[in-house]
Amino acid sequence: MKFKEILRLIDGNLLYENKEALEKEYSYAFATDLMSNVMLGNVDDSILITSLVNPQVIRASEMMNMSAIIITSDKPVTDTMIELAANRNIALAITGMPTFTVCGKLHSVGITEGPLTTENDNITSIQLDPARCIGCIHCVRECPTEAIRIRGWKAVVDPERCIECGMCIKVCPRHAMRPIVDPLETMKEYDYRIVIPSSAFLGQFADVPSRNHLLTAIKMIGFDEVYEEAIGAEIVSDATRRKYLSGKAKLPIISSGCPSILKLIQLKFPNLIDYVSDYRPPVEIVAEMARKSAEEEHPGLKIGIFYIAPCTSKISFIKESDEIIETEIDKMLAISDVYRQVLANLKALKDSEVEDLEQTGMTGLRWTSPGGESLAVGTDKFIAIDGIYEVMEIFEQIENDKLGDVDFIEADACVGGCLGGSLTVENCYSARANMKRLVDEAKQRYGNRYLNFADDIDSLKRNQEMKYRPVLQLDEDLNVAIKKMEELGNILRELPGIDCGVCGAPTCRAFAEDVVRGTITERACVISKG
Repeated sequence: MKFKEILRLIDGNLLYENKEALEKEYSYAFATDLMSNVMLGNVDDSILITSLVNPQVIRASEMMNMSAIIITSDKPVTDTMIELAANRNIALAITGMPTFTVCGKLHSVGITEGPLTTENDNITSIQLDPARCIGCIHCVRECPTEAIRIRGWKAVVDPERCIECGMCIKVCPRHAMRPIVDPLETMKEYDYRIVIPSSAFLGQFADVPSRNHLLTAIKMIGFDEVYEEAIGAEIVSDATRRKYLSGKAKLPIISSGCPSILKLIQLKFPNLIDYVSDYRPPVEIVAEMARKSAEEEHPGLKIGIFYIAPCTSKISFIKESDEIIETEIDKMLAISDVYRQVLANLKALKDSEVEDLEQTGMTGLRWTSPGGESLAVGTDKFIAIDGIYEVMEIFEQIENDKLGDVDFIEADACVGGCLGGSLTVENCYSARANMKRLVDEAKQRYGNRYLNFADDIDSLKRNQEMKYRPVLQLDEDLNVAIKKMEELGNILRELPGIDCGVCGAPTCRAFAEDVVRGTITERACVISKG
C-alpha cells in the first residue's frame, strides 16, 4: 500500500514535502513506545508507529532501516526531529489518532508486523535461540568466514558462508547458539542399535580403568553394539601412508579429517582443493562396515546407527550428505548430551561386567590430538595446525608459495583438535592427558601395529568431488563484479574504519560488502554520520 494512501486512511499529514516518500509501497508496520523494542523486531523498509517525540526515534529507525515514522495522538514534533528525518530520508508523518486505532486501521487493509529477522532456516547443525540472544556481537567477531550479522539485535547466520566450526557456540556468553542434534529417545525407533562414539568422547573421562570399561559404559545406555571411530582412522591412516609412499600423491597432502577445514577450503582457498585427501571421514567408513555386518547377522531388523559427535562440523558434514558423501549414519548425538549417563554407568560398572570391545591400536586413537594423524603418514615433513585462524594463515602461505618443504598438513579448526570440539565437556588439555593414558594402554597391548587395514583404497574415497563454493564473489558476471568492487571501495573510504560492530557486521569492509549486496543501507553506520 502506498504511503499517501496510508496517510489518507489515518487522517495523517507528512511533516515535510517528499513526493518520493508518498509513492513508496509498504507491507509491514511496527508499533512501540520503547526504542529498545524497535531493535528487537522489524523488517527493513517498514513503518514505525509511535507516540514518542525525540530525535532518538529518528536515529533508532535509521539503524534498523525503517524508512517511515508515524507519530500518533498529535504529539508535538520538534523542528530538530523534522530536520533530522529529512536529512536521513525518513518519511515523518503525524496523525491525531491514538496508536491503537492506527494499528487497527492498517491491519484492516493488510499491513502487518513482519517476521523477526533472527535466523536462516537452512542452518543444519547450529540454531539460534532468539530468547537468549541479545545481539552482543561476540559471535560476529569470532566467525572466521564473516557468516554472522546482527539484525534487529539478533544474530543472523548466512548458511552459505558458515563452515559450522562452532566458534559461535563456544564464545556466546548466553548460550544462544545451540547445536541441532538428535535426542537419545530416538533409539526407540530402531530394532537393533549401533553406536559409534567419537574418539574424542573417550578423552572426556579421567581415571578410567581401561578403554573396555568406557566402551562398556557407553553400550549400557541401550545399544546392541559399539564400534570405535578409531577403526576408520586406522584404515584412513593406512591408505594415506600407502598413497604417500607410492609417490603418486600431489604434495602437500592436506588431511580431510576436519569437515570445517574442508568447507573453509571450498569457500576461501579453492586453489588447495586438489591437495585435499579424497578419503571419507573415519566415522563414515566405520558406519558402512557396521551396517553391512548387522544386516547380514540380523536380516529383517530395522538397524539404527548413532554417532556421538564432538562438534557441529561433523554433524553438518553427515547431514549435508548430498554435497560430499552418502551417509550410513541415522542419528547424531552430542557428547555433552550423553556424558552424564555414561559417567553414571562407569561408576556403577563392575569389573566382571566389562566386555572386550576395543578393536583398534594406538594409531587411530591418536587422531584426537594435533599431530596424531600426521605421525601415521610415515614422514617427518608435516605440519599439524589447530585453531581456525592459524589454519588460514598456513593456507595463505601455501597459496603464496611461502611454505617450506612440507609433505603433509594436518589441519583442525578447533584448538586442541577434536578434543577441543564445541560439543565436548572437558577442557581440551585435560582431555588430552586422559587420552594419552588410553593411547599408552593401546601401545603397551598392541605395540605400533595396525589392527585395521584398507583392503580397497578406492572404496574409501568420497562419493563426490569437492567443489569450489563461490559464495564470496560479488556477482557471477565478472564485469558486474568489478563494478561492485569499485563501489565497495568507494563506500569503504567513507566509513570510519574502526570496526566497531554497531552496524551488525564484523568489520567496516564487511559492512561495505553488505551494502553492495543490497542487504543493508549505508544509513546503518551511525558513526560516520556524526
